[in-house]
Amino acid sequence: MGTTNNGFKELLKEQLHKLFPEAKEDGADANTLINCPLCNMEGKRDNDRHMSICLGDDGKPLFFNCWRNNLHRGILNSENLEKLASASTTIPDAGFLELLDEYNRRSGKMNRYRLDSKGRYNIGLVRVDNTEINEVKRIYICKRLGLDLPLEELAKNKIIFSIKDLLYRNYIRETTRAPQIMELLDKYYVGFLTNTNGCIILRNMVAGKIPLPESIADRYIKYMIKKGAPSGYYIIPTSCNLYNHIDIHLAEGTFDILSVFYNLRGANRVDNIYGSIGGNSYLNMMEYFLSDLGIIDPTFHIYVDNDIKPHVLPEIERKIKPLDIEVYIHANSYPGEKDFGVPMQKIQEYVYKLF
Repeated sequence: MGTTNNGFKELLKEQLHKLFPEAKEDGADANTLINCPLCNMEGKRDNDRHMSICLGDDGKPLFFNCWRNNLHRGILNSENLEKLASASTTIPDAGFLELLDEYNRRSGKMNRYRLDSKGRYNIGLVRVDNTEINEVKRIYICKRLGLDLPLEELAKNKIIFSIKDLLYRNYIRETTRAPQIMELLDKYYVGFLTNTNGCIILRNMVAGKIPLPESIADRYIKYMIKKGAPSGYYIIPTSCNLYNHIDIHLAEGTFDILSVFYNLRGANRVDNIYGSIGGNSYLNMMEYFLSDLGIIDPTFHIYVDNDIKPHVLPEIERKIKPLDIEVYIHANSYPGEKDFGVPMQKIQEYVYKLF
């Protein structure tokens, strides 16, 4: 028995609405929200749809998660759906339960955090040519990290050396900036492709040294591959099994998280995630991994800048502590350094458990 992903999604929504009359979809049509049946069974009435059930966009594993009780989460297989629906006046359809288990067998692993639907580009990474300008960029990156890494290794991390090459080799002929600006971006910036593949975070390598047009003079700017596409986050590609424990490492900037990846965590790409919040908030990115990607058993490691605002960590504690998820704070106490975006010899890592 089989069906397409879109067909399965509609069948899943139909089944959930039959079993849970209060069900409704979120704004992105990616999750169905219901009153938590497990809370209700325990006598803790839920009338505000605290449970979200993933609808499997992009082949993601199905998961359910209650934001009031971290124990009420898991993979939506036939057994768990029957348990959730045990108090319903309707029973799950037997044929659908077979489809549900078939879907879960096909989607046990997530390899690379890339989204490729609903207007987001399915972009393939391209070979980086050994040119003079690419070597300049390679040396710039390696100097920041205190390492000597080849172009091929850096390209594996979704580091973009030429926007024009990336677009051309992916058959994207339209650009979202003027031709003269595109030339400057390729010459003076190094890029980091975000997880949505709709945005490249660009680092100005000549800030304060070479005058550039005001529209691109900042240290960091964004190039939107498709206008209106979500920016997303820079996340180093890794391979994670959703059913395993996963360590999630978060830092402020792109060089911070690259240094954490190489200098502190031995470039471990298995059941580890490394992401840069890029001017967003740690809490938003944590909720992205928990709600959108459905990480079931995570530990968060936050690598803070020394000038972190005082309200940030208390807010994380208030929102995440009720979920009983461990959070560790990492700081660089090396004299004169404020973050982790430096060579290993300038890192003195101090770690403590937030809760």
